[in-house]
Order: sequence, then structure tokens, then C-alpha cells
Amino acid sequence: MKKIFSVVGISLIFILLTDLLFGSYLLRFTPKKIDHTIGHNIYDHDLKKSFRANLQWAPGETYLFCSNKNSFRTFCDKMDFESKEFDIAFIGDSFTEGVGVNYEDTFVGRIENNFDDLKIANLGVVSYSPSIYFTKLRYLLENGYKFKRVIIYFDISDIYDDNRKYKLIDGKISRKKLAILSNIQRALKSSFPFLAYSTKVLKNDVFKKSTDVINKCTYLDFCHEKSSWTFNNKFFGDKEINKSLKFMEMTYELLKKNEIKMSVGIYPWPAQILHDNSQSRIVKLMNNFCLNKCEFFFNNFTDFFDEIILTDKEKIISKYYIKGDVHFNSLGNEKIFKNFVRIFRN
Repeated sequence: MKKIFSVVGISLIFILLTDLLFGSYLLRFTPKKIDHTIGHNIYDHDLKKSFRANLQWAPGETYLFCSNKNSFRTFCDKMDFESKEFDIAFIGDSFTEGVGVNYEDTFVGRIENNFDDLKIANLGVVSYSPSIYFTKLRYLLENGYKFKRVIIYFDISDIYDDNRKYKLIDGKISRKKLAILSNIQRALKSSFPFLAYSTKVLKNDVFKKSTDVINKCTYLDFCHEKSSWTFNNKFFGDKEINKSLKFMEMTYELLKKNEIKMSVGIYPWPAQILHDNSQSRIVKLMNNFCLNKCEFFFNNFTDFFDEIILTDKEKIISKYYIKGDVHFNSLGNEKIFKNFVRIFRN
């Protein structure tokens, strides 16, 4: 028995030592998604600065990602562009960042290409929410950035993120999980990157899938917590919704103080196409919020639901969303872009 423990102990030491010395090198040969984000001490996370890579979002498909010196997603031939003054800043989560498609195919990239007389900044990053919109914008303004307009694309998952993931304490965004756990995870990832990667894969690809099978509830279903609050009263009541609206109100006051015009945009997930309608709860909430506050309200629900009259819902989802995902493909981004142009130019 002692011999077995000795062998196990020596093997474990060997594995940890190998990971400590060569873990980063070994990761180059793993089929992992490249992480294009980095932690931020004020607003939790941001895009890596001056970063270029082929990223994977949908299984088996990659797209080209580039960021500039400001840590804003951009066209790859504009990576060296550096400025702190912009006509329009877009902020939102992964939809605004434009995951899964090349930048020229995102709605922000299309806007930038078609309004070449305007300097546009894409502040959107995966997993952002109103608490981060406010904190990041305040940070940028305090550090010399200037925007004439800020357009917030409010996502269906924003309510979930503000209530389940983030908390604003002393002007900084913190994760709701224990700080000591976050510090341990960060230390392990830094010292033993291959071990951290392996455990994450095990967690996401094995245990998570097992849990999903047990729960039998996906982002398309009526019971999904992130997406179904707009039509299912079981999830997120007035208290949770008002928390996000409070951060939106704080953002409005911040922008007003700095003489910046504010606008808001919304769009449906596939679940809204299946179970909701053009007068969704989120449409009413954001429309009411925008009264006497927003320069423009970019409501994309009507555009999507108008098509339901002509074709079935599954075909709309297949046409505009990445297969097996909630995010827009190139055609979906084009639809958001056309909605923007029609309203903005009027």
C-alpha cells in the first residue's frame, strides 16, 4: 500500500512540476477556445489589447478577431488605431462584440463601414451587463475618453448576469462567487495552466452536459432561466429587473452629466421567436425606460416578428442565428444593422 501511495505521490509531483514548467507550451496543442479576454480590476474583464487570433465559437468553425490599443474590437487593418475621441460608442455583451463572425459581418462593423465619416468604438465584450456598462463607461470617461453618443444594446441575459454573476461594491465589479475562490482559481490558472484547462473542459463538457440532460432545459425552452423571463413569470420579478434598470438609470445620469446622448437597442433570442411576441416584456420595459431619456430606441423585435407572418419560427431561427447557438450569424447581424440605419438616418 505504501508503495502505491509513493508511486501516486511521485506521479502527482511530476505532473504538477511538468505543468508548472511547460503548461503554457502544452496548451498550444490542445483543441481549446482561445481566450480573448483579460481580467480588469474595475469592471471585471475586458478584451486583450492589440490582440489578433482565429477564434472558435460554433463547433468546427473559426472567425477572425482583432482588437486595438484601446482593447476595443476592430477591423484587423485598424489594430494600430489609437484615439480617445469618438462620435459613437456601442456597448453591450457578446452580441455587440459580435462573437462567431468576422468583424465586417457584425452589426457594429457594418455600421462603421457604412458611416465612414464617424469615429466608432465597439466597447462590447462577452458577458457584460448593465452593472458593467455603467462601471466601464465611468472608468473610460474618467480616463479621458470622449463620446458624442453612447448606444447600449441591452441583452436578454443582462437581467441574469446582474443578479446571478456580478455585484457592484465600492465602485468596482466583483463576482458573486467567493473572492477567495476566485483568487485560488486565478492562482491555479497562472501556475498550472494545463491542469486548469483540463478541469475546465471536464466541468464544461462532461458534468455540464450531464446536468443539461437531467434538467432537459435548453436556451430554446420555455423553462430556461436566462432567456425565458420575458414570457415566463417564474423567472425574475420586479426586484431583479429593477436592479438592472437602476444601473441603466445610473448610466443615463452619467452620460447626461457629460453631455453625451444615450440610445438603447434590443433584439430577441431564439426563445423569444418561439415563445414570445412583438410586444414582449423587454420591449415594454425598454420603451418605458427610454421615454425622455433616449435619443433613439432601436427595437428589433418588430422586424423579426413581421417575418413570422411569412414563414415558420424554426426557419427564422435557422436563417438568422448561428446553428445551435443564441447569437446572430451574418444575416442576423445584417438585420440589426438595417434596423439601426433606418432609425438613425430618420
